[in-house]
Amino acid sequence: MSDGRDSFLQVMRSVYERYLVGVPGVTEVWLIRHADSYAGLEDYEGDPRDPSLSPKGRAQAELLATRLADVPLHSVWASGARRAQETARSVAARHGLPVTTEPGLREVRTNWDDGRTSELKPHGVYPFPEPEQEVAKRMRAAVETAVAGTPVSEDGRPPRVAVVAHDSALVILLGSLLNLGWGQLDMILPLTSVSVLAVKGDRMVVRSIGDATHMASAPPELT
Repeated sequence: MSDGRDSFLQVMRSVYERYLVGVPGVTEVWLIRHADSYAGLEDYEGDPRDPSLSPKGRAQAELLATRLADVPLHSVWASGARRAQETARSVAARHGLPVTTEPGLREVRTNWDDGRTSELKPHGVYPFPEPEQEVAKRMRAAVETAVAGTPVSEDGRPPRVAVVAHDSALVILLGSLLNLGWGQLDMILPLTSVSVLAVKGDRMVVRSIGDATHMASAPPELT
């Protein structure tokens, strides 16, 4: 009986280590999709490719910030896009943290970015000129940069990093970590949703995807 128990416990320890559960030196990365910047975009006077948050988006960002107010965060990172920066500032302000800009967190390059027109592709067809593997590689590198740039927690808890980025780039990163190609992780991440990674060295493990429970009690006009 003892040999069987020891074998079982060894297997369980190995499984937990594989998925970075209870392992020292792990950093939690909370991947956040930015808040809304599309409502009223037809009247937006700036660059429609880089809009500010809409009033709806600002309210969403505040709901997210309220949810995360009591969550220990040790750094906040975002792409350079206005919608990501403004969402990140709402979160960071509750923690007295700066927002660090990481260009590698940008959204996937589109035909519009290249000065070309585009149209909706058939379901499951990769629609971007930026290759999927390159997106996954730069997003992974950006997350690694955020982890490396986060100070060690003084309270002994695992460091936790908030990273604000964009739907398609996040879906590609998460899909690549789950060994899924484009169209296999078949979803749009909810605005201000949180997906969690455990990171140690070159290991990244997906713990959750697209949690937006802070929006559950929001008025219908904000969802």
